[in-house]
Amino acid sequence: MDFKKFYLMLAMAVMLVLGACGNGEETAEEGAETDEAGAEESSQETIAYENKFEMGPARGEEGDTTEVNETIELPKNSDKVAVYDLGVASTFKALGIEENIIGLPKGDNNASLSEVNEEFASDEYANLGGLKPDEFETLAELQPEVIMIHGRQSNTQTIDEMKAAAPDAEIVFVAADNNNYFQDIMDMTTFLGEMYGVQDKAEELVADMQTKIDVVNSTVTEADKDMLFIQTNGGDLSFHGEGGRYGFLYNDLGFTSAGEQSEGETTDNHGNQVSFEFIAETDPGVMLVMDRGAAVSEGEATPVDVVKNDVTAGVDAVENDNIIQLNPQSWYLNSGGYLSGMAQLEEIEAGMAEME
Repeated sequence: MDFKKFYLMLAMAVMLVLGACGNGEETAEEGAETDEAGAEESSQETIAYENKFEMGPARGEEGDTTEVNETIELPKNSDKVAVYDLGVASTFKALGIEENIIGLPKGDNNASLSEVNEEFASDEYANLGGLKPDEFETLAELQPEVIMIHGRQSNTQTIDEMKAAAPDAEIVFVAADNNNYFQDIMDMTTFLGEMYGVQDKAEELVADMQTKIDVVNSTVTEADKDMLFIQTNGGDLSFHGEGGRYGFLYNDLGFTSAGEQSEGETTDNHGNQVSFEFIAETDPGVMLVMDRGAAVSEGEATPVDVVKNDVTAGVDAVENDNIIQLNPQSWYLNSGGYLSGMAQLEEIEAGMAEME
């Protein structure tokens, strides 16, 4: 017998057996790792969110709105959230969970961010463009797990673009309703507290906001002055009354509108166009003035003195300088969140403290 050839064949056989065993063990390990990863993914804890809103037709088009009413499961503690509602972005910040935001619509040169949201100007947060987005490449690059939208994005065109860019993301409407404004802000604060395990902080914030609402309501009620909310936009004047975009001023804070409205009438979302004669006729005891133009364009701001002229000279609010100038970013672009809502309350409180 050729023992040399025999031992060579035996050695090769042993190597084949060992190799097969090794591959089997490696395959088993890989399978175990895959199973473990799958189990971990499937066991990710979620929280239910009631997603209710009206989805309008594509921007610039006419058509019926679609009622969206669904319950969506959102991943708890998600660190891949795109927030298109700048008010809600301020709620993340108030809760100390802003690092979970990966992108938001800052606008050109961060023009959309109010003072309470200035932290988001950092390059740590991607810029998703304008509040009415027209590009979605950045969103596609980020691949968020959750997209939080406002009324400005709740149309078929924008939502379809978002779905195409981030097909695995859950898209939820988070804007505060004008008719339930502060309660919606507090409810969202509570929800995010539960989503990120900071319930104690959320409870503290909600209690502080309710206290501030009560204080401002008391101050407004004691002053007992009819109020006129005027929005300026270049040379145009608009009036915001009861039941409109800023209905919470009357419902929650106790103001009485100086502008006459028929029963059930509400002012337009951008206000009803009025004249200086209208201001003179209504003769408000206090005026709130907000410059929308300063918030949405790079043009020069309209000075609050625009409401002071020969026509309005005899108006109580003008004579006594009972005019509160509102921050347009907080009131128009970043409204509906915790810090922006508190900023609104503090502006009213400070202004009313100076009333004569």
